[in-house]
Amino acid sequence: MRENDFSIALAEWRHVRLPELVEREIEIPAEPASIVSIVGPRQAGKTYRIFQLIKHLLSAGIPGENILYVNFEHERLRNLDANHLEDMLKVFYQLFSPGNAPIYLFLDEIQNVKDWDRWVRRVHDSGKYRIYLSGSSSKLSSREIATALRGRSIDYRVFPFSFREFLRARNFSIDLAFMEYLEERGKLLRLLEEYLMFGGYPKVVLAKDVEEKKKILRSYYEAIFYRDLVERCKLDAELLDAFLRYALSCFANQTSITRIHKHLKSIGLKCSKETLIKFLRCAEQAYFLFPIEIFSYSIKAKNQYPRKLYVVDNGIVNTVYPETGIGRSMENAVAVEMLRRGMEIFYWKEYGKREGAEVDFVVMDGVKVRELVQVTYASSREEINRRELNALFKASSELVCSNLLVITWDYTDELEHEGKKVRFIPLWKWLSNIP
Repeated sequence: MRENDFSIALAEWRHVRLPELVEREIEIPAEPASIVSIVGPRQAGKTYRIFQLIKHLLSAGIPGENILYVNFEHERLRNLDANHLEDMLKVFYQLFSPGNAPIYLFLDEIQNVKDWDRWVRRVHDSGKYRIYLSGSSSKLSSREIATALRGRSIDYRVFPFSFREFLRARNFSIDLAFMEYLEERGKLLRLLEEYLMFGGYPKVVLAKDVEEKKKILRSYYEAIFYRDLVERCKLDAELLDAFLRYALSCFANQTSITRIHKHLKSIGLKCSKETLIKFLRCAEQAYFLFPIEIFSYSIKAKNQYPRKLYVVDNGIVNTVYPETGIGRSMENAVAVEMLRRGMEIFYWKEYGKREGAEVDFVVMDGVKVRELVQVTYASSREEINRRELNALFKASSELVCSNLLVITWDYTDELEHEGKKVRFIPLWKWLSNIP
């Protein structure tokens, strides 16, 4: 019996005062038909997004007595199994006396409870509860949640702050009427530079001191390295360190397991390609690296060509690999924002040509190519490489897509070419989702 432990933990929740929050833009349903699984990289704000949803429920008239949040990393809640969760519900009804409205269960770090999935499936199937789960990526992946809940759950990913959320945290609002003034535009571009340098992890954004930001980012990288990868996936630390450093040096560029294998061999580290495939798969499951395939309707072509690697947050890259250029930081920010918006993306390259034309992003809508996107560090037409435009035109003809976009540093325009229109949009405007 663990009723006394739950009595203490739940009494603390009943009297807790929810913190002030930066409003997040990740939509999570208040009336889900399925179990909601809130996933994403560590320290991205999953728990705070839960608190935001709880605040929304309270403001919508849901009684506080009908809402239970439990963090299973509470020191009183160790060594639990599914049977103990019945004690939790018993104590909940005793302390809270919930009414007839739907009862909301927010179960944070649920993976700490043995056989949690059986209990959650049964309680969900009763139809009395709306259940939200969150867990550390070092112990529970979204794939494992889906498998454990057998089709009853839907994932909602929480990434570090988007640029819009970053600006909200810094109390800056974009007023297009004032963006023509150099002073206001300069403030915005300085904030954009900061976002590209230090990323969007909430704690980092809110830190005032540059050195403090760097220390926080370093601690996040070490936690991902040791807890999410070495401990969880049982990976060799020395080999993993070399693998990740090389992967980060290649971010926003094409690379392959074969190239990484050759590099490691050249510095005296021996391993199989299968081991490196496992490294990459684990880094992807931890929401750290995002490999993007070449666009092709041929599975064989996809497997033959290298992938482009993107990283969950620019701050991590600039901490581990400070030689990053702003162009690649821009492209990485665009890639992560596309993933945040749920886009299906690829890159495009002319087949069979080593130095052939390339397009940074092919955005899909089902089986149809919706948009072709280039990213360039340019503030005027003269600074835009003609080769990048020619690549857009070639890809446009081959993929039958006339929606062409160039994301620039600070240049707005349109270009007509042989019946094709190219839009030029500044990065700050695109990240802010301003038409």
